[in-house]
Amino acid sequence: MAGKSKIEWTESTWNPITGCTKISEGCLNCYAERMAKRLHAMGQEKYKNAFNVTLHQECLSEPL
Repeated sequence: MAGKSKIEWTESTWNPITGCTKISEGCLNCYAERMAKRLHAMGQEKYKNAFNVTLHQECLSEPL
């Protein structure tokens, strides 16, 4: 898990899947896609596939 979260209403976050599939007009201004591109450019391992849907199997057991 991501460890200590800065989100005020939770202690940690869990993101075993990154990316998304655009399905509507509302996706044209997607914040998550811009963030994924930024993290990809920064070399973040989870975003090596940029905004393509990616399952991170190594993260699946983290909540256990």
